[in-house]
Amino acid sequence: MSVYKTGAFLRSAMFLLCISTAGIALAQIKVRVATEPWDQIVYLDDTGEPKGAIADFIRKMNDVQSKFHFELNVYPRLRLDTVFMEKEADVYPLRTTAWTNPALGLLPTKTILFSGDVYFSKRHNRFGGTKVFDNLTKKSIVGVRGYHYRIFNNNSDENYIKSNFNAYLVATNKAVVQFVMAGRADVGIVPEVIIAKYLADPKIQGEIIVSEKFDSRVDLSNLVRRDGPISVKEMDAIIDLLSKSGAVTELRSSLIGRQDASVKK
Repeated sequence: MSVYKTGAFLRSAMFLLCISTAGIALAQIKVRVATEPWDQIVYLDDTGEPKGAIADFIRKMNDVQSKFHFELNVYPRLRLDTVFMEKEADVYPLRTTAWTNPALGLLPTKTILFSGDVYFSKRHNRFGGTKVFDNLTKKSIVGVRGYHYRIFNNNSDENYIKSNFNAYLVATNKAVVQFVMAGRADVGIVPEVIIAKYLADPKIQGEIIVSEKFDSRVDLSNLVRRDGPISVKEMDAIIDLLSKSGAVTELRSSLIGRQDASVKK
């Protein structure tokens, strides 16, 4: 084969390779992942880009396979249900159906980690340390508006909660922590993964106590929308790949690695 023909052959091969690669990229199925801000776990930086452990986990979901492209968007908590109901989102990461409205049509996948909501308070409180967790229904409690809590009979209706409990409802988990630390409520309820981040901070860990009793204990998975672009089976396969890559272990360590030391009276 002549030098000219060899060069032409290589150029043709490279052209076909580029077309093939572009075709694979174009063929990726877009999957819209939606969540709300979760304090230090997932948030928007100054440029509006999602950051935190969950954002990193979504990027790894893209890294371990090429069939789907997962695009993460962060919405205000009270808008999130509407986003799923209007089919503008397909996956709710690291959540449980126990915490979501059945009308959203979200289906659980394989468990990624076990966690739940915990009760916490200021270490120096008017009841005397851990006694603040006795007879909780008699205490003032703050949680996130729109969330389902067992202590409130899993009823998220604000009028019901305020009519039957000495309760305050705020916009975010961060606001719950700030509310309690300011002495505006006796007890707060936040996800274990949230309080673990605060307990890892030397500046605040000595000021917080956490009850050994969970408000709820659940399996967290990537909830997928029924009739969405990705099925439970397909998401389960991706979770398996993430487990093999070490990404799931890394996520667990990042979120609740200090669990044994932190969730104590």
